[in-house]
Amino acid sequence: MLFKTLPGSTIVGLCALFACTFTALTSEVAPVGLLLDMARAFHIQEGQAGLAISAFALMVAFGAVPLTIVTGKMDRKMLVLLSLGGYIASNLVVALAPTFLVLCLGRMIGGLAHAVLMSVVAAYAARLVPPAMTGRAISFVYGGTSLGAILGVPGSAAIGHFANWRIAMFIMTGLAALLLLFIAIKLPPVAAPSSATPGGVPAIRSREAIRNFGLVVLVDVVFFFAHNLLYTYVTPLLLQHGVADNDLSVVLLVTGSLSIVGLWLASLMVDRRPALGLLCAGVLMLVGMGLMSGHIMTGWECVVAIAIWCIGFSAIVPFVMSGAIRANATQADVAGAAINSASNVGILLGSATGGQVLSLAGFGVLTPVSLAVVLIGIGIGLVSPKAFPWKLANHH
Repeated sequence: MLFKTLPGSTIVGLCALFACTFTALTSEVAPVGLLLDMARAFHIQEGQAGLAISAFALMVAFGAVPLTIVTGKMDRKMLVLLSLGGYIASNLVVALAPTFLVLCLGRMIGGLAHAVLMSVVAAYAARLVPPAMTGRAISFVYGGTSLGAILGVPGSAAIGHFANWRIAMFIMTGLAALLLLFIAIKLPPVAAPSSATPGGVPAIRSREAIRNFGLVVLVDVVFFFAHNLLYTYVTPLLLQHGVADNDLSVVLLVTGSLSIVGLWLASLMVDRRPALGLLCAGVLMLVGMGLMSGHIMTGWECVVAIAIWCIGFSAIVPFVMSGAIRANATQADVAGAAINSASNVGILLGSATGGQVLSLAGFGVLTPVSLAVVLIGIGIGLVSPKAFPWKLANHH
């Protein structure tokens, strides 16, 4: 058991935060599974319907840091409850949207809620546990994002298929409302950060701390960029490798489920050997992506390759999130916000750049480019021993 020494109320709190990240990611990715239905409902092209996803990511990319600073002195539990209220409002607006513009506005509300919640949960988890358990707590709480990614798209797609996409969004609204009640009753409160300066701007510490923090954020952007360059187009990639159209959803469900293994492996190393863990995660990404280059693997063999790649990628988040907090360059919530923002910048740039490379040169160029970017991420991490130490002294 990861947290056998912790009191029951703390474990319940960590489980509540796990449920928060699950709800957050399910809300973010649900339209991916409902995109075709939404496009048909509003008589628009699939590409235009994709704006529902971009609107959300843009709010997170540009809103995370300023919103976290502005809310720096607010009660942390109240902030989590307000964020969940934002998801409820967002999903309700989307479910009732009379036009596609209103739907996009609803998604922007969700993006703002996401910008705050995903920035606060890592620091919240860190405050619930002793310092030596910070990385493990973050790994566990972020397990909800993996589960949301696994169940969110196929789950919402299945409800959309059997009922319709609006019903799927109503169900998600209801689940978020139930979680809000649970959080209100069961989540232990934590103190707001005390290191904010009188003007509300977070205190910035030493130049070395800022440098280490900057390197962690850079590593995060590079890995998210590398992953989304190729993974955004994983469906056509699998089709090219001979996976049958009917089998695609099963392949993605299996590989998504296995990505939880990455978070478990990260939890074993994140509080002990961050540099080694980051190296192992990067190597798994290289191996998995490498096996998808050319025609080394075909058909169901591709499940192995994509699973190795996704296990490696999912392990990255705990290392960068705990590294950003450990750098001690600013308060933990702002560090979480910077990683949240950087990840979404990587997602936006990766999917846009990948689309351009794919249309101009195909997977024969896109896959090697993605591999090269992963190598850059590993390289930056390994030449930054202060940001990603080979050994941490304070573990038990």
